[in-house]
Amino acid sequence: MVEPAKTPAARRWGIIPSDILALAATALVLASMYFTNREMDSNFTRNLRLQTAEKIALSSARVTAGIRENLKLVEGVGLAISLEPEISSPRFERVARKALDQDSALQNLAIARDMTIEMVFPFSENRAAIGLDYADRPDQMAAINKALLTRKPVVDGPIPLVQGGSALVVYYPLYDGSENDAWGILTSLVDLDRLLSGETIEAAHPALAIAISKDGDDGRPEQVLFGDETIFAGDPVTQSVQLANTEWTVAAMPRGGWKEPLGERLSRHLLIDSIGILIIAFVFGIAKLMRERNRNITALRAREAELQHLSQRMQFALEASRIGVWDMDAETGEAIWDERMYALYGERADCDRNGVEIWSRRLHPEDRQLEFERLEHFLAAEQNFRSDFRIVLDDGTVRHLQVFGGFYRDVGGRTHVVGVNWDITDDIRLHEDIKRANAEALEKNRELERAQAVLRHNALHDGLTELANRSYLEAAFVKGDEKVAVEPPFAVLHIDLDRFKEINDTLGHSAGDAMLRHAAGMLRSISAPKDFLARVGGDEFTLVTHWNGDGERLSRLAQDIIRALGKPLQYGEHQVRVSASVGIAWMDDEANALRDVLVNAGIALYEAKRMGRNQAVVFDTALRNIAITNKKVADELLVALEDDQFQVFYQPQISAHTLEIEGVEALVRWRHPERGMLAPNHFIGTAETTGSIARIDAVVLKKAAAQHRIWCDNGIAVPHISVNISAQRLVDPGLLESIREIAPKPGALCLELLESISFDDQGTSLETSVAAIKALGVDVEIDDFGTGYASILSLLALEPKRLKIDRQLIFPITTGQSQRRLVASIVEIGRALGIEVIAEGVETLEHAHILRDLGVDAFQGFFFAPPLDNEAFVRFARERKWVEQFDINAGPPEAD
Repeated sequence: MVEPAKTPAARRWGIIPSDILALAATALVLASMYFTNREMDSNFTRNLRLQTAEKIALSSARVTAGIRENLKLVEGVGLAISLEPEISSPRFERVARKALDQDSALQNLAIARDMTIEMVFPFSENRAAIGLDYADRPDQMAAINKALLTRKPVVDGPIPLVQGGSALVVYYPLYDGSENDAWGILTSLVDLDRLLSGETIEAAHPALAIAISKDGDDGRPEQVLFGDETIFAGDPVTQSVQLANTEWTVAAMPRGGWKEPLGERLSRHLLIDSIGILIIAFVFGIAKLMRERNRNITALRAREAELQHLSQRMQFALEASRIGVWDMDAETGEAIWDERMYALYGERADCDRNGVEIWSRRLHPEDRQLEFERLEHFLAAEQNFRSDFRIVLDDGTVRHLQVFGGFYRDVGGRTHVVGVNWDITDDIRLHEDIKRANAEALEKNRELERAQAVLRHNALHDGLTELANRSYLEAAFVKGDEKVAVEPPFAVLHIDLDRFKEINDTLGHSAGDAMLRHAAGMLRSISAPKDFLARVGGDEFTLVTHWNGDGERLSRLAQDIIRALGKPLQYGEHQVRVSASVGIAWMDDEANALRDVLVNAGIALYEAKRMGRNQAVVFDTALRNIAITNKKVADELLVALEDDQFQVFYQPQISAHTLEIEGVEALVRWRHPERGMLAPNHFIGTAETTGSIARIDAVVLKKAAAQHRIWCDNGIAVPHISVNISAQRLVDPGLLESIREIAPKPGALCLELLESISFDDQGTSLETSVAAIKALGVDVEIDDFGTGYASILSLLALEPKRLKIDRQLIFPITTGQSQRRLVASIVEIGRALGIEVIAEGVETLEHAHILRDLGVDAFQGFFFAPPLDNEAFVRFARERKWVEQFDINAGPPEAD
């Protein structure tokens, strides 16, 4: 066994690498002990500073929250009086007194017109401020100007006051409209001492010394507002508080300083040092074991060397068995092959043929000439070489071989070529398979790209007309994801086909589709090559063109569209004809984005249809004002929903047979804070166009169901309650979830649908929604029957529980037999279909008698009761005065 050589020092001292590692580990542990103690000291101070920072952050938040609460209170007062430019002193005193009576730090409120204070509350303590001109106070004008510029409240201070002392000052600009100039400034003083009292800041953290200062322009404390100013010189933790034009600094430090108590430091150091000593003892124990292990390793190395030699020989033998090895004399051409070489070429080792002869005979005819030339070149150059070639076996099998070779000289100086061959047929076939697979994958990718192109085209185009769709329009002009030929600025023509629905109803959807394709073709022929044309709805189209400032050109283009779309389409034996309404809008200072222009064009289109259809309307200032008004109402609707301003009234439905309450209809009213109680006609239109109608429906549904449950619990018999539902809410998936939350008893809740809902463009989605609603035990009614477009087929499809005859048909039945016959026909339709019939608009006893004899099932109208709030309805139900008014035995009077 051979041992490794040792240096003289190693032999003398017996030092081995493990001893060196043990000494290094000991040094490392000692250093770790030192640095750990040092880091723990630093961590204590760092953690103490972090804890202090967290605490003063809370104090800063409290101070900031206090100021902001008072700021919100001032803002609320400002909002209350901003719309009253001519506010009187008594009115101002009432508003100010209400604000100052709240628990706040506000000291007073003042109104200044033309920068001069005219009103102040409380007056007695602040009469000296009357007549103060802010223009003479440049220290306050910066904050005032900022408030006027931003239209928001601004906090400044602390500043000295005319009446003595100092305080924070809140400036609030007073505007009587979003587009008007300010008519004054509302000023309020905030008691700074109360905000910064010790109870607010220091009570929660008695172990901290805290101070607050107002900072100067250089960011350093300029004026100490609270606490001892020496705290700022003691390396405190600071927190910046920014409020409008001022910046404050809150500073704090422990009353006992930043150092850890001595007793705690000694205990910790003792613990860490004890652990370090144990580690060092453990390391030296390991070093001793390592010395023993080193002696054993030395004995094993010799055995490993022998085993490695045997392993290498075995590995070479295993690798050599996979290839054929050959040696050729470069001068004579004689070659020596091993057995694997013969096997590769399909020959026996005892065939008595020279290897070069076997190689040349087996070469593939197509490779023979090239391989001969390569061999001559390699022999002449005496360079290492590599080559791939094919051989053909006796049975016709083709193999792919690869050869590596190199030159060497033997001891006699003769040149030899030694090399190896191995079969790469499987690799070649695998490579060919991969190439074929890649080719197939490439072709599939091309097919996928073509399919994606088709899908992309379908996603961005209308399948019926091949025009761009709404998604394409938004992607191109709103999101900017698609390129278009038309250049900005843009003008928009929003086109709607008039009476298109009648074609679908009379000739079927095939005729409607033909008319849509006809309209698309007409629009293509009229629009310019770079114009963008899209079908954005059932019978709506949008044309986006370049706006060059020529409004007359757009009007002419709109008239060309109206004339073209008015031309008849021959569909079978019918000449189908529609008209068109066009809304026109373009980019300007008010509408600088296409999204706004699209909205304006839609408003103009709505106006064109309202004016009688078959005409074009240009969006102008008047329509813009209407849009602004609608926007204001829409904003107020959102506030109304948040503040629960919608109230539900109830109009009873009386049985024509028993005179008992058969049900009630829930009717929404808006308790507007300024305009009083508003009927639906004041806001439903805006709610429908802005998307608020669904939320209003949900509020009414929830309140009505809850009220019905209370009536039932209190013994007031109301068999069912009916709630009106808009078309938007009807197909909203959230409606079903709302009904599930209410969990009404079967038949207790009924949803009223306008007759026109059944003929919208929702297709089968209406029937699907109605079926899902019925599955939850909720009945369906058709409202305003007789004035819309409902057909017998639609009634059969929806299968409503009840239908309500519109008041327009009920009112004239007292004056003519034809009107009675019309109502009687509707009643007969209801009976034939098993549908209950309710008459709306029953205004007189005569109405009630006639309708009872015509066979209606229930009455609803002012003769019995107007819409009532909850308290009035309860009185109505318990007093039952309508029974006395109705003579059930009397017959109807004769009609003219």
